[in-house]
Amino acid sequence: MNRPVIPAPQKTTRRRPRTAARRKATAPAPAAPQPRETAEAVASDRPLLSWVLVTDDSGRTRPEARWS
Repeated sequence: MNRPVIPAPQKTTRRRPRTAARRKATAPAPAAPQPRETAEAVASDRPLLSWVLVTDDSGRTRPEARWS
């Protein structure tokens, strides 16, 4: 019961031009997002939880929750 081995079809791939890399070099740097409102501006009697990104001494960035 030996079946004949059928070779897999060969894939032909084309290289795409790297237009994204060229666009990144000429595009201006995106602006950093601004906070929508400050904690003082919000009139609420409950504390608010906000998330900030904290960078430690070794350069790693992690999210951290802060109450305000």
